[in-house]
Amino acid sequence: TLGLRDSAPIEGMEAEQGWSTPDSTAFWTSFRRGIRTITPFVVGDALALALAGLVTQALMSHLLPAHAAAFGRALPLALFPLMIAYWLSGLYSEIWVHPVIELRHLTHLTTFGLVAAAAGGLVAPPFPLWFLAAWPFALLFVPTARAIVRHIFGRYAWWGYPTLVIGSGASAITLARALIESPKSGLRPVLLTDPRGSCRASVMPVMNDPATLRSLVQAEGIRHGAVCLPEFSMGGLSNTLDRYSNVIPHLLVLTDTSTLPTLWSASRQCGRLTGIEVRNGLLLATLQAMKRAIDVAVAVGVLVAGIPLLLVIMLLVKVTDPGPVFYGHTRIGRHGKRFKAWKFRSMCMDGDAILRDYLARHPAARQEWDNSQKLRHDPRVTRLGRFMRRMSIDELPQLWNVLRGDMSLVGPRPIVEDEIRRYGDVIRLYATVKPGITGLWQVSGRTDVGYEDRVLLDQFYARHWSPWLDVFVLAKTVITLIRREGAY
Repeated sequence: TLGLRDSAPIEGMEAEQGWSTPDSTAFWTSFRRGIRTITPFVVGDALALALAGLVTQALMSHLLPAHAAAFGRALPLALFPLMIAYWLSGLYSEIWVHPVIELRHLTHLTTFGLVAAAAGGLVAPPFPLWFLAAWPFALLFVPTARAIVRHIFGRYAWWGYPTLVIGSGASAITLARALIESPKSGLRPVLLTDPRGSCRASVMPVMNDPATLRSLVQAEGIRHGAVCLPEFSMGGLSNTLDRYSNVIPHLLVLTDTSTLPTLWSASRQCGRLTGIEVRNGLLLATLQAMKRAIDVAVAVGVLVAGIPLLLVIMLLVKVTDPGPVFYGHTRIGRHGKRFKAWKFRSMCMDGDAILRDYLARHPAARQEWDNSQKLRHDPRVTRLGRFMRRMSIDELPQLWNVLRGDMSLVGPRPIVEDEIRRYGDVIRLYATVKPGITGLWQVSGRTDVGYEDRVLLDQFYARHWSPWLDVFVLAKTVITLIRREGAY
């Protein structure tokens, strides 16, 4: 047990009178900060819902001109009550939630609200049809508006909440750096404290003295704290949280996400017992059926719509370099099953010999290859192949792998036999899901991401998979393709 040593630096906090209540100046500083942080989301949601209403109005006026007059010009404002549901669900206060969780909440609330409005409007058709037609636009525009808000305002120091980082040792520094590198979360780390008093230097000021910490928290108007104490016992952690909850009204307790799948966990009670329920979506048949249905629908749609593009690419590959149009390579699939992943050929026919010779003559390239199995300037790639890779169209034939069931639209990057050793024990997790055409690696920097980080991303995906995570990755894939991030 940790005993008193865990909490000695903050011993006696409860004896301080009124210390958890900031003075009037700090209160108004915190209040204004909250208004500045929340207002962009409110305005963004309002504009997104208004745009969804206007698009729906225009669509219905085109399809049902006879009923257009009945809708009225003010009908797009009928979507605004959804913002009340967003507010009641904490989507304006708990802005630090994971974007996948935010997407799920928005989808549930929007769907329920518009279905209820459609049901209530049955007495006055065609209003139910209008609300149902507005549903897909609201689902698209509101999350997009929130992503834009985070992207724009995350750059400014005045946006977000000043945050106290509570951690011990290396985990404290890791947490502080993670928050600094994620300004879109809205948590702005400004001060660090170590319950054990061992952390003396960090990427931000450290204060372990309880009296001075109290003064700084009040002066800065700090109302949010991020806690990461994975090495503490349950008793020691509970004691520490009790003490710090008298300092900070909003405590976000984080776990070691590399070992615990917390994205879809929920607090549960069973009699006098309290615990965390962790759901494994990979074992739920309904969610697996949903994933497969999305894979098939999107793959068929893209292949049918892209037939002219596919034919042009096939012709160009054949004309610009002798050899086959397609290239198939054996990869590791779900449950360790081997399959052949197909691509448009983007390399010369004697690529293996070219690579061996190039690595032998360029030690820096050898090191780059050993680190990531990728080369920024790969001598094997043809001129057309380089263009296809930048645009990611060389992977279009993998839609056939998706239809066959070997791959999914979203999943870990398909690996080869030689890469298994680099995954270590994590290969067991990797083998629980189908590899994907796109995934967290592709939308997190792609070939600019080191191999260790790539393994961690695959590990995170396997532990936290859900259809919502897939939707999030697909949306980010579109943005990544437009920006061509990490593509070479």
